[in-house]
Amino acid sequence: MAGNSLVLPIVLWGRKAPTHCISSILLTDDGGTIVTGCHDGQICLWDVSVELEVNPRALLFGHTASITCLSKACASGDKRYTVSASANGEMCLWDVNDGRCIEFTKLACTHTGIQFYQFSVGNQQEGRLLCHGHYPEILVVDATSLEVLYSLVSKISPDWISSMSIIRSQRTQEDTVVALSVTGILKVWIVTSEMSGMQDTEPIFEEESKPIYCQNCQSISFCAFTQRSLLVVCSKYWRVFDAGDYSLLCSGPSENGQTWTGGDFVSADKVIIWTENGQSYIYKLPASCLPASDSFRSDVGKAVENLIPPVQHSLLDQKDKELVICPPVTRFFYGCKEYLHKLLIQGDSSGRLNIWNIADIAEKQEADEGLKMTTCISLQEAFDKLKPCPAGIIDQLSVIPNSNEPLKVTASVYIPAHGRLVCGREDGSIIIVPATQTAIVQLLQGEHMLRRGWPPHRTLRGHRNKVTCLLYPHQVSARYDQRYLISGGVDFSVIIWDIFSGEMKHIFCVHGGEITQLLVPPENCSVSRFI
Repeated sequence: MAGNSLVLPIVLWGRKAPTHCISSILLTDDGGTIVTGCHDGQICLWDVSVELEVNPRALLFGHTASITCLSKACASGDKRYTVSASANGEMCLWDVNDGRCIEFTKLACTHTGIQFYQFSVGNQQEGRLLCHGHYPEILVVDATSLEVLYSLVSKISPDWISSMSIIRSQRTQEDTVVALSVTGILKVWIVTSEMSGMQDTEPIFEEESKPIYCQNCQSISFCAFTQRSLLVVCSKYWRVFDAGDYSLLCSGPSENGQTWTGGDFVSADKVIIWTENGQSYIYKLPASCLPASDSFRSDVGKAVENLIPPVQHSLLDQKDKELVICPPVTRFFYGCKEYLHKLLIQGDSSGRLNIWNIADIAEKQEADEGLKMTTCISLQEAFDKLKPCPAGIIDQLSVIPNSNEPLKVTASVYIPAHGRLVCGREDGSIIIVPATQTAIVQLLQGEHMLRRGWPPHRTLRGHRNKVTCLLYPHQVSARYDQRYLISGGVDFSVIIWDIFSGEMKHIFCVHGGEITQLLVPPENCSVSRFI
């Protein structure tokens, strides 16, 4: 009877939460889940209650590079699909309900922004993903298969697209895609439901191309409240345009020389703009920016310095900031499916989410008071609240006298053929344990498991400091002896071990520095060699 080669992944994080340096944020339409992507390539799902209590639910693995953007990928009520893109061209379609990866593809280009576009074809609803990034067009991708259908191309001054927005028409069947290139050229494309059947045909060229002199554009937002205004945020200023003819209505400079990184409309007469260091400001727009006002467009043509609206509120960030590795990521989300929400969500390099409920803004609140944070939680804080504490794979074998923290596992390799897990630790030791039995002991915590004792294990000692990498060559190529395990450490040494006897067979001392990776060379190299 042939052995079962199916391997079910089990992750035991231990007491220390995984790193999650947040690079992208998305809130689902129902307001029930926050999706965060990180620079390590993982995606975290956070459950959100009506009271804005947040708890991490799942960590999704599917990318091998930093997450560059997230977008919803389905508008139906029973399906909650999200699409993610990474810096190396990978795209994944996820079911947010259970965390399954439904579809995967890899393109030769990097997306920096994705927007979902839904339209009707007869009685059917179809979805498209409009993608832009490090390439001179907008790719239109099928939201179900992730197949590139056609592209929106610039005939005049083609260049990379900095940001993009979709303007939905309430009167006609024609919708508008408005984008701004890295050189400050505004591009306009018309999209209709008739394009649903297009695939591999001639590209669609822009209807309009107009310089609006907005350099270093960070975001473009269409006002859902008035259906008439566009907010363009650049690194040193922000501007509101009339979406009809793209006339400038008002403009605001950066506060105290800070760098803007994005913004959105909070209401018909308010915008929120945020900076790269996590500060956010809410501005009240003048009457000349409001279509319902008799003064609408009265300031068109005036000097930019005369069109500066006042700051109404500022949002306070964390007082006790942790070490910032990467700038925080901030996004504003508005929706009213399950309940009305206007949320500003910020994620930082420590895996922390900060949430402000903008819907709680009261007109009587003073501008200099600042809006207080509604929710603040990190992955590590969520781990610390768990009882019993999350188990690591060999915690009971890694107890340090007079310390609450066990020895850290710094490298590991699983050997399915022998059912063994090999763990290298920060003190230079290597532990070999039976994988399944060890996982059972840690997962099924209780007195009955403690009475059984720890499964048999073996300890290998040879490195003088942290073990950085492990390799079982026979697992990669059958030409290597199945007895041998290779380890590398920060002590510049590479050691060959016999995993059956625990004997150190040979030690190589390398003078170039610590060992960071061990690889098996191609088949045409000598059997006795490894890298």
